Amino acid sequence: MHELFHQWFGDYVTAESWSNLTVNESFANFSETIWAEHKYGKDEADAHNYADMQSYLRSQGASTKNLVRFYYADKEDVFDAVTYQKGGRILNMLRNYLGDAAFYKGLNIYLKTNAFKNGEAQQLRLAFEEASGQDLNWYFNQWYYGAGHPILNISYKWDEATKTETAYLKQTQDGQTFKLPMAIDIYQGGKKVRHKEWMNDKVDSISYQLTGKPDLVNVDADKILLTKKTDNKTIDEFSFQYFNAPNYLDRYEAIEAAASDQTRPQAQKILIAALKDKYYGLRIKTIRALNLTKDDVRNAAQPILISLAQTDNNTLVKAAAITALGKLKASGNMALFTQSISSESYAVQGAALNAIAQLDPAKALSLAKGLEKDNKGALTAAIMTLYTTNGNDAEWPFVYHAFTEAGIQEKFNSLKNFADMTAKVNKPEYAQQGIEELKNAGIKFKVYGAAPFIVTQLEGIKTSRTTMKDDASAKAADDAIKAVNDAK
Repeated sequence: MHELFHQWFGDYVTAESWSNLTVNESFANFSETIWAEHKYGKDEADAHNYADMQSYLRSQGASTKNLVRFYYADKEDVFDAVTYQKGGRILNMLRNYLGDAAFYKGLNIYLKTNAFKNGEAQQLRLAFEEASGQDLNWYFNQWYYGAGHPILNISYKWDEATKTETAYLKQTQDGQTFKLPMAIDIYQGGKKVRHKEWMNDKVDSISYQLTGKPDLVNVDADKILLTKKTDNKTIDEFSFQYFNAPNYLDRYEAIEAAASDQTRPQAQKILIAALKDKYYGLRIKTIRALNLTKDDVRNAAQPILISLAQTDNNTLVKAAAITALGKLKASGNMALFTQSISSESYAVQGAALNAIAQLDPAKALSLAKGLEKDNKGALTAAIMTLYTTNGNDAEWPFVYHAFTEAGIQEKFNSLKNFADMTAKVNKPEYAQQGIEELKNAGIKFKVYGAAPFIVTQLEGIKTSRTTMKDDASAKAADDAIKAVNDAK
């Protein structure tokens, strides 16, 4: 969808300059969210949108860069998390603020007005203003021509004497103060009342006269703001939020809060319920968050995990459940793991093979032999882990071929295990094959800072081969170390 959207934002109307690349790439990024919403539903779109925001927030130096960047060292500098992930999120916030009708009318005006010409952010603003009848200079000044994002701390106070609930909002970031329109939903007595509010200053508070203490005050109820947020709710409030607030991020935040301390009954209630969440991504998140070393969590979760592993309609959830069960090393689950080896999903097969290996490595090795001809992704990784940990010369050809064919990330993921196997195989020619591959990886990935780690692995291989009196391989390791260190 990303590239298809460039037919309109990039081809039909082209960025006026690299400074205004946002009118191309931010829209293409935004299209991924609206396609996910159309094709798979709002939870999928919200999950994608949230992941993009986290990608921007984790990107080093991104908070210092304007979306429209008039000064840059090289045009490639503009192709970054600000232009893509942050820009897409900014458009989605604007869509929420204006409403779909005005937002899409604005896009139509922008495209028709600038058809087969060049476009820039100011023309986009004018189109949205024409469509909505609003002055949007404030929005474009802070999000398009300003840098950073709000770091928002939210706290709450109920005053029983005056029947007043107050939400305290504080922006703690350096730099500009963000003007933040937001919805605040108040849940009380089985009803939800929505309030439209604005945060205009770095420190603000909003109070409501109520008949009694609310069950939940949900600030940014649409979960749309681009912000790094600390929301100081109690676990009871997060529990109410999980079971009553509608959005993906409402449930995500509650699961996060519950996972942080699983000794609390309300936290356990959230996690056990979230194992059956309607969105597969949150089921997976919950499975991975479970602390199965706690007896009460394990006893409540295990029957559900077994059911998920057998019957969930999403294979990634099945795989996550099998992985969690595998860590328990319970022999009673062996039949489930063995049955899962015949799945049509590589993810499920890989999880099952890993689980079997933790109970019976010899059985896992035998089963893996039957999977060598048809494997990808998680299954290939599982076979690699099994072979490098428990295999030897007979398994080397598979390991060597898989490593040489792997992409960058897969190579990094398996590099330590590959080096360990290189150190222990009996045949010197196999060891030298491994050393050569590690040398190549060290030179190729030196630019990413991988050389010191790879040199350490080669030094370990040299020591092992020397102990095995394999002088030729020890010398090859020594030569490889020098080649990596000398590479420019």
